[in-house]
Amino acid sequence: MPRWLAHLLVVTGWLLTPAWAWAASHVGLWLGALIAVRFDSPIVMLSIAGFSALLFGFMVLWVWVRFMRRLPHLLSHHMAPRASEEHAAIAAAD
Repeated sequence: MPRWLAHLLVVTGWLLTPAWAWAASHVGLWLGALIAVRFDSPIVMLSIAGFSALLFGFMVLWVWVRFMRRLPHLLSHHMAPRASEEHAAIAAAD
């Protein structure tokens, strides 16, 4: 994998972080609203829906940030060596 593509993937991944958290909070809000409909009190309904949105948003954000921190390490196994490191990589393969 060319280095420019690896760097582009890392930058794109970090730019997607807020989008993932936003989408997850909407899914959490929707699921929380499905559960909250069973209650009579509007305060309880809003609390359940809001808490589930917060929980889903932060959980997906936490998982995504952990993945993005490992991404450079994962991509480094697929990257071509730099021009200055080519000779060392060839010598190490022999």
